[in-house]
Amino acid sequence: MSHTLRDFFTASLWFGLFAGIFEATARSLPRLVPGWHTDSPVEILWIAPAFNLALYLALGAVLMLLSRLIKAVNLRLALGLFVAVFLFGVLFSLDLIGRLPALILALGVGVQSRRSILGREKTFVKYLRYSLPLLVIVAVLLASTGLARHRWQENRRVAELPPPRQPGPNVILITADTLRADHLSAYGYARRTTPFLDRLAVNGVLFEAAFSNSSWTLPSHASMFTGRLPNMHGADWQAPLDSRYPTLAQALAAEGYVTAAFAANREYVTPEWGLGRGFTHFEVFNGSLADYAMRTVYGKRLALNILPRLGFYDIPGRTNAAQLNAGFLRWLDRSERKPFFAFINYMEAHDPYLTQPEYSTRFSAQPSRGDLINFQFGVAFRRKADLSDAEVQREIDGYDAALAYLDDQLDRLFDELETRGLLGNTIVIVTSDHGEAFGNHNLFGHGNSLYKETLHVPLIFYGPGRIPPGRRVSEVAGLSQLPSTVMDIIGRKPEAVFPGESMAPLWAGGDAAGKGSAVYADLRPGRFQGGPDFYPNSREGWSSIITHDWHLLTSDSGQTGLYAWREDPQETHDLAADPSKQEVIKRLQQELSTLRSNRASR
Repeated sequence: MSHTLRDFFTASLWFGLFAGIFEATARSLPRLVPGWHTDSPVEILWIAPAFNLALYLALGAVLMLLSRLIKAVNLRLALGLFVAVFLFGVLFSLDLIGRLPALILALGVGVQSRRSILGREKTFVKYLRYSLPLLVIVAVLLASTGLARHRWQENRRVAELPPPRQPGPNVILITADTLRADHLSAYGYARRTTPFLDRLAVNGVLFEAAFSNSSWTLPSHASMFTGRLPNMHGADWQAPLDSRYPTLAQALAAEGYVTAAFAANREYVTPEWGLGRGFTHFEVFNGSLADYAMRTVYGKRLALNILPRLGFYDIPGRTNAAQLNAGFLRWLDRSERKPFFAFINYMEAHDPYLTQPEYSTRFSAQPSRGDLINFQFGVAFRRKADLSDAEVQREIDGYDAALAYLDDQLDRLFDELETRGLLGNTIVIVTSDHGEAFGNHNLFGHGNSLYKETLHVPLIFYGPGRIPPGRRVSEVAGLSQLPSTVMDIIGRKPEAVFPGESMAPLWAGGDAAGKGSAVYADLRPGRFQGGPDFYPNSREGWSSIITHDWHLLTSDSGQTGLYAWREDPQETHDLAADPSKQEVIKRLQQELSTLRSNRASR
């Protein structure tokens, strides 16, 4: 290797390590400041240095080759370009100025840097070479911290667990992200999308009218974990779940349960968003290079800008159900303590509606491309008229195919539990955090309204000897009741920890029959603030209450919508202007206010 090539290599190494250390440190520092929040996992301490090192080495290799062909490409140009790339990454991540101004500023600084070292290239490279070992040491220390911290914390948490107070069943809570109830065959869907879940429902309890407490991931999961309503727990688009209220995992850990979470939704179902409290183990990685790269500034930008141009529209590094199951089973096999509480979050039903090749044509000869309804790549603000009926159907076909794949993987997971002799002493709960719109009310996706299609979710309880088989519950129930229900099933007093009513009396019959709870849901503008007018939450927040017969929606400014959701399951007839329904609206508004205040006071 010539001296020039060695200098290129040294500069690439130095800037790669420096950029990686800078990104890792900048994205981790908020952890140390009370009241600050970072959505970066602690693993960024090794991911950022590793990715940036690879990025700058690749860039340096290209420049080295070009320097052999083009005289103008020299070490000074490379150093100036490295400075520009680093600065653009910093400016882009801070999001203080637009992308184009950031690029112009970064290039300007890069050009000036190139000029400033004219005639001093050797001295500059000598400085880089002498300081390189220090960067290597810092990078290794950061990487070691990122790799070891979780394992150390997990071992400490397990060691601190109290012994089980009395023998109790294992508990598995499964959330299938974005799964609307009316696309399961057990809920009357014409297609046989979920034969395994159908069998599970026959052998357990199915809630026909279960509703989430929001139409997107974080507040819905926060309600499932704490039993609190969104207006109380406060978890929202820019606010993680805080530590004011105990979680289900914490309550079960206090009972001696070893707890673990396995999440495919790496955007919001993470410890960084407050959902990790109480879990001794939390997995949000699948080990793929794409998954790691998507955690970095340049990795994510490169993926989102290049992959669609290559015809790839799936979420880069998306964890599929088979990978998630494998991670759970690995943990289960090495976990010595019982009983356990496992939370598993699948992403199969989330847009883009793409699945494994052998399933993609399950319901259609032409599989979905993933480019029509795709929030990951910015294909968001579509209305029903933007897509043809055939295009909408193709997206639905892809969604249903993904459900079929998930259903098969759940079947295999249960087989593994049976093989290990665990299924007979395990309570399994299958639900979703929210539904999905396919042109309903002129909308696609979720998190943009509180219509029934985004709130009605499946809810199935299974547990031999503890959950009666073959029961279908028609009463209304909300996901915020899950913590109380779980504590009730395992024989603890839920009211000591969680405010919601247990759902168990609803399947037991007796006096509880016909006394379902009204369900409160809430949605703030968040990411859709200032979006298109046809998004209900683009200008203001919305709340809703669902009772046995009615669904009332009300906005912060006083707009209302009223639907007789059982008679009108697609909610196509708004009755808010009907003079004969004004007393109903008034009563529901009072009930909504009471529900919020009563739950907020506990």
